[in-house]
Amino acid sequence: MNTPDDRRAAAIRLLQAVIAAGARCDVPTANAWIQKTALERASLDGEELDAAVVYAAEQEWIERALMPGYTSLTEAGQSVAISRQGQKARSGPTT
Repeated sequence: MNTPDDRRAAAIRLLQAVIAAGARCDVPTANAWIQKTALERASLDGEELDAAVVYAAEQEWIERALMPGYTSLTEAGQSVAISRQGQKARSGPTT
C-alpha cells in the first residue's frame, strides 16, 4: 500500500463499500461503522484502511463531521465511487 495508485484504489473501495451499505453525503456517519463496513465489505483494515481514509480526505471525498467520531461523505466522494462502479459494470469481466 505504498503507491498513490494503491491508496487511490483502496479509497475508492472504501467509498464504494460504505455507499453500498447505506452511507449518504447528507448524513454524517460514525467512524466505528465506517471501519466495520470497510472490513466486512472491502477487506480493508489496519494500515490499508488508514491509508485509504487519509487519501480520501486529501482528495476531499470525505471530511470530518461537526460531531466528534463522525465523518461525512462529500458529493465528490459519492460521485467518484458511483462513477467507478459504473466503469466496472460497463467493462464487464476480463477474459
